[in-house]
Amino acid sequence: MCFQIRHLATLSKYAGIGFIAGAVNHGMFSEQRSVITAALGVIFFLIGAYLENRSTGGETVSWGDVLGFGILSSIGLGFFTGGLQHFPDTPQRSVWVVPFGFFLSLVSLYFGNSSPRASARGVILYALGGGALLVAACVAAVGFFSASAPHGDRHEDGGAHHHVLDEDAGARTVVIEMDDSLRFVPAHWEATEGEALRLVVINSGKVRHELVIGQENELTEHAKRMREGSQDHHHNDSAVSVEPGQAAVLGWTFTTPGIWGMACFEPGHFEAGMVGHITVASKHSH
Repeated sequence: MCFQIRHLATLSKYAGIGFIAGAVNHGMFSEQRSVITAALGVIFFLIGAYLENRSTGGETVSWGDVLGFGILSSIGLGFFTGGLQHFPDTPQRSVWVVPFGFFLSLVSLYFGNSSPRASARGVILYALGGGALLVAACVAAVGFFSASAPHGDRHEDGGAHHHVLDEDAGARTVVIEMDDSLRFVPAHWEATEGEALRLVVINSGKVRHELVIGQENELTEHAKRMREGSQDHHHNDSAVSVEPGQAAVLGWTFTTPGIWGMACFEPGHFEAGMVGHITVASKHSH
């Protein structure tokens, strides 16, 4: 049964790493689902470590080391793989997540390994050299992905509620700021049914953000589809995507009174609370 146990150990450990990587990709532990996913990942990894230890006898292994350094190792490997997977989407975040995962996994593997340890000098040289190369590669990747990202994507294609407005078209201008605190400012504002609006959306952060307008249940359902793996990330007639340090304009008219929502669907942003509300009054009440 030794081979079967080793295979199950490998499956369990990699499943755990995958769960943690998924939590890193989708929310960075900013919502309950991500925390639960990451915790399950750690548990799966520790089960794999137990099975692996059992397949090799385990006489000389301290279970304190297996548990303690196993947790560190699972988190480090999860950060490393998760950061690599989402580097093109969130390079400013991945630039520190990937090196952090590298060094955390290195430390946990060195101290949690039951076999004779390599010389401290060799490990230090490897950590410094390998870490420096990795950091340099991450910094270069940030520059590459930032330079190749699309600019000025305003999704202006004439949808039912969305239209391009000139500054002198008589529309009311509403300025909405977005930043890396993952919040809209203002997060709540008011409008009137049938009122022409000119939304000036400013991104003062260092990563790309977007403003998507819709009924709150529609936005929640869209977020759910994205978490389930849907690639539908375009909201052509109801959104504007803004690169760091840039601004864009979205013309909009609410045709239905009630409570509307704002959201950003860049990876992890909606789950982290990047949402807002718009109270739309009926035109007959004015």
